[in-house]
Amino acid sequence: IFIHHETDLMSLANLFEKNRYKVMRRMALWEGRLSRGRLMDVLGLSGIRVSQLLREVREETPDWFEWDSKSKSYFVTPGAYKKAQADLKAGTSDLTLAAYLAEADIHADLAPGAGPVTVAPWGFSQVNPNTFSRIRLAIEQGTRLSLDYRSMRTPEPHSRTVEPHSLVQAGRRWHMRGYCLETGDFRDFMLGRIAKLSMLDQKAESTVAEDTKWNAVVKVRIQAHPKLTPGQQDLVRSEYFEGTAARVHSCRGALLPYLVQELRLALDVAKELPPEYQLAVENVAEVRKWLFPA
Repeated sequence: IFIHHETDLMSLANLFEKNRYKVMRRMALWEGRLSRGRLMDVLGLSGIRVSQLLREVREETPDWFEWDSKSKSYFVTPGAYKKAQADLKAGTSDLTLAAYLAEADIHADLAPGAGPVTVAPWGFSQVNPNTFSRIRLAIEQGTRLSLDYRSMRTPEPHSRTVEPHSLVQAGRRWHMRGYCLETGDFRDFMLGRIAKLSMLDQKAESTVAEDTKWNAVVKVRIQAHPKLTPGQQDLVRSEYFEGTAARVHSCRGALLPYLVQELRLALDVAKELPPEYQLAVENVAEVRKWLFPA
């Protein structure tokens, strides 16, 4: 990166500070408070610099914090939580739990240093960085990939030529979405099933705009399983829908089968019963063509 002007230095510094404020607000939101010592540990800054940042973030969002002299901390106000929750629900917030966990030195369960908050990801499907980066480069450059791929239908490695357009994490696994020349259709390829991969010089001839299943936005109405008792249905609604009768979730048509699998959504409530299934798709007829492609 070449910086030619003092204004460039200033803009980079301002961007850096802006990100720091986001980190601090995320910490405050999910930990309930900001303290000088905690910020010194996480940000790796001196006490003087942290005090300055605390003053600045309070000035930027004065309605967020209230001082508690007993703990010498700034606690997040009820009004800030109300606003943040509304933004998170609407999907318009950058103060997500996932972002907080990535920043705030939260350790994996059983790992050294694990504290009162841990994560247990059970990540059995590992992503190869070379595979991930080659796919990303092919997407950016608009070129083809040659794969040795394994599937449940054909577990032995077999050749595929793919024009990728997207990388997506659906549930527990990462997928590549692209046009397969062998099948003449847009398909999903799980990264963990790619045995070998190489970039080709040929330019892709397909575009993401042609992938109708990918571009289709399907609204899935998810409800408590109707075979649960009234009390159990009320519990499920409280846990998943904030007490409302159901939740309408927007999903790409190509990813709907993974959503059903990940959430264990019953499609046939007469056969897929509790306790194995606690949630069900209410509008199966509307979304059927995405669940059971022809």
